[in-house]
Amino acid sequence: MLPSEKEIHLRDYWNITLKHGRLAVIFFIIVVGVASVYSFTAKPIYQGSAQILIDLETNPTVSFAEGGAAVLQQKNIGDYFNTQKEILFSRTFADRVVRRLQLDKNGYFLEKKAASRSSLTADILKSIKDIVKDNFPGKQGDADQITDAGLLKELDPELTDIVLREMQVALGGKASIIKINYVSDNPYIAAGMANGIANTYIEHNLDLRVKPFKDAVEWLSARMVDLRSKVEESEKALQKYKEGTGVVSFETKESVIVKSLQENASQLVQATIKRQEAETRYRQIRSVVDNPELLASSPDIMNNLVIQNLRISELNLKNQMSDLSEKFGPRHPQMVRTRTELETIQKNLIAEARKMLNAAKTNYEIALSNETSIKTALDEQKQQVLDLSRKAIDFNVVAGESESNKQFYELLLKKLQEASLSSGVSVSNVQVVDHATLPVAPIRPKKALYILTSVIIGVFGGLFIVFFTEYMDDTIKTSDEVQQALNLPFLALLPSTKEPGPIYVTADTRSMINEAYKTLRTNIMFSSPERPPKLLLITSATPEEGKTTVSSNLAVAMAMMGEKVLLIDADMRRHNMHKVFSLDNTLGLTNAMLDPVNVSNCIKQIPGVPNLSVITGGTLSPNPLEMLSSQRTKNMLAELGKNYDRVIMDSPPLLAVADAVILSRLADAVILVTWGGKTSVGLIRRALLTISNVKDLRILGVALNKIDVTRRGYYQYYPYYDYYTKDGEDAKKRKKKA
Repeated sequence: MLPSEKEIHLRDYWNITLKHGRLAVIFFIIVVGVASVYSFTAKPIYQGSAQILIDLETNPTVSFAEGGAAVLQQKNIGDYFNTQKEILFSRTFADRVVRRLQLDKNGYFLEKKAASRSSLTADILKSIKDIVKDNFPGKQGDADQITDAGLLKELDPELTDIVLREMQVALGGKASIIKINYVSDNPYIAAGMANGIANTYIEHNLDLRVKPFKDAVEWLSARMVDLRSKVEESEKALQKYKEGTGVVSFETKESVIVKSLQENASQLVQATIKRQEAETRYRQIRSVVDNPELLASSPDIMNNLVIQNLRISELNLKNQMSDLSEKFGPRHPQMVRTRTELETIQKNLIAEARKMLNAAKTNYEIALSNETSIKTALDEQKQQVLDLSRKAIDFNVVAGESESNKQFYELLLKKLQEASLSSGVSVSNVQVVDHATLPVAPIRPKKALYILTSVIIGVFGGLFIVFFTEYMDDTIKTSDEVQQALNLPFLALLPSTKEPGPIYVTADTRSMINEAYKTLRTNIMFSSPERPPKLLLITSATPEEGKTTVSSNLAVAMAMMGEKVLLIDADMRRHNMHKVFSLDNTLGLTNAMLDPVNVSNCIKQIPGVPNLSVITGGTLSPNPLEMLSSQRTKNMLAELGKNYDRVIMDSPPLLAVADAVILSRLADAVILVTWGGKTSVGLIRRALLTISNVKDLRILGVALNKIDVTRRGYYQYYPYYDYYTKDGEDAKKRKKKA
């Protein structure tokens, strides 16, 4: 039977929080503690900020527009500022900052460089690089032999890394502002570096603006000399081509040939259609010409009047032969004459069809010849067009090259003049609008923010840990969980104890564990007041859940109530009951099964508990399943049941061996012992599944064993033991301490 779903209330979340509250508190203390220690011990970091303004309207680009005029191109603002940001974070610019501000001679940066070299992270990275270099040596290229490789040789790469790491760039949104920030633990360095980077950027931007024009002047000057000679050569080549071909204009001649080509193409299409029709007619007649019966399938043949008349005569003779065949035999003169006439007509049909075949063949050959001739003429005209086009292409190439060289020469001449003027421009479109001032307060650590954030993280993280722990906990710890997960009655919660054992039930004490076993006894007695179970089977899902201890203490509790109780160690593979009561195990259950007559010799009385008798395990059995399944065992248990008020059997775990399944068939009821907070629900359900097919099986319920009731989460289940047990004061102290 599936467990019913429980409606979740707010108090359930509160109980879960109380149960795992210790984890939440520990997590909260760790998070807040770490944040607080960091906030008050971290080195303060200062930030210097300088703002620069970029005027996009005076930022022209080199453009080769139609007519050779220089134009201003309006840039996309977002793309432009992202480009400037990338420039600021380039190693070339950072190296320029190092050179301009002479950071290689600055004591602060030299100390910072030395500190970064001696850091643990740097040592690890250097070791990794050395290992990689030793095991994977790089191939030697030709870079050493190249004189102008364009490689950047930085003044100090480590100082470049420091500048890039501590510099920050923020865009001004819709405004044409770039904010340059520099962070440092020295406020003077932070402000000075921010201003130095801003001034260096202005110089760098001006160099970037002027350099293309200077490079353009050099390139254009060199190209003008070569281009002037090319213009002269192309003009001479064009004139020579005209004189060699004798053609001045290709347009008129090409128009006449193309028009004739179009007419022939149209005639070829019509000739092809006629040829296909003649060929189809010829092939259709040829396929049926020798078979009079198939002549009717050809429309062309059937449209022939001669063939139509012959077909009518053929049908009449066939009808006549059909009538004569009913009156005369096949050799009758009339039948012979009629058959002869029919054969003559059929021959005439075939002869006439062959005439049509010859005529169709002649038409097909004529159409094919016509098509071939037109196609030949068309191919010749195509070749003429191709030859003319080839000549025109050569002419256009020569003429186009000449014209292009002239236009390009004129354009470069104008651009050379423009570039010469622009290379002398010394006005930058960038200027500093707000210099960095000495910061008065550090930007981090932000103590209040860090501590407040840690408090929030500690609270919600602790709650997450609490509910995640509860979600991942697939064990049973409370009576409610027994009913929800297993849909079985809850019998008792047996707390863990430090009292000497394993027998905790005595008459002269009222400890928590003592009262728990008496509660278990009472719940068993009242599980069926009209017919209480006599033969009880105590089992568990897995080993080490305490079923032997529960069986022993339950037997003592029932014996103290005045019942005559027999406790049987039915675990025939691992005998433990004799250790609990310090008994001799020479004779036991195995011996009683082998010799039922001497069962009384195997029963032992327990000193101090007058109504309790015990049958220990005895000799280890080689085949326990066969012995438990025998009729002799059933008879023995039935006989013992007559002499005792209650028989309690301690059996092996359900998931370990099949002994408990056999014993469950013999018992009146089964009690499942579960280690609370240890055994998962899945294992318990698998264990119950092994005995689900036992007929008339009666499971009284579940006893939760080894529960630590001193934990806050269990006070709601055992809150009043403190007031009714002899060790109530000690329990109160434990509760306050928890």
